[in-house]
Amino acid sequence: MLQKRARTTAIAGLVISVVAIILSVIMAVVYIAGFAAAVADSVSTKPVAEAPAADAPAADAPAADAPAADSAAVGTRENPAPLGTTVVVKNAGVPAWEVTLNASTLDANAAMAAENQFNDAPAAGSQWAMVPVTVKYVGTETGNPAFDLTFSFVSAAGTTHQVFDHIAMGPNELSATNDLYPGATATGNVVIEVPSADVAIGTWTVKPIFGEDFFYAAQ
Repeated sequence: MLQKRARTTAIAGLVISVVAIILSVIMAVVYIAGFAAAVADSVSTKPVAEAPAADAPAADAPAADAPAADSAAVGTRENPAPLGTTVVVKNAGVPAWEVTLNASTLDANAAMAAENQFNDAPAAGSQWAMVPVTVKYVGTETGNPAFDLTFSFVSAAGTTHQVFDHIAMGPNELSATNDLYPGATATGNVVIEVPSADVAIGTWTVKPIFGEDFFYAAQ
């Protein structure tokens, strides 16, 4: 009788162990799927608002022979957003930053020379370009734009240029901003050495730690 009870107990224990293993595998799959979805959502950027075009026809009454809408979304390299556009950068699906690039100075050589006499002159065929950036932290703890956001310039030829490609001291640099608490804002300049050729048709970009570039017109 004792032997039979021990065997029954062993079988029950085995069944419970198998069920526990199956449940742990299911929970692991659910966790991984949820984590992947959160990461995918965290990399998105989108305009805060998009104003309708002036004198645009009503949505329910399209104009005859109207041209097809641009298939490229605003904020892509093919259709960069105008300077002054504010975008929301998300972190784990929750808005973390509101970012606005303002009117740029595409030839900032004089400003850089005046800021620090030890700044090197740009290389032949290049020049300093500067854009003022306004950031607002809308997350729940603290954030720092120097660590959370990357700013670049993509030339007309398609080459990418970043702040740290050539070290120099610019006026009122955004990178000097300290941590911001929810609702706090800061404004500073981003200065990048860029190719002079067709500089006006290049693009500025802002990118979260994990995600895609959001493109702005050069000027």
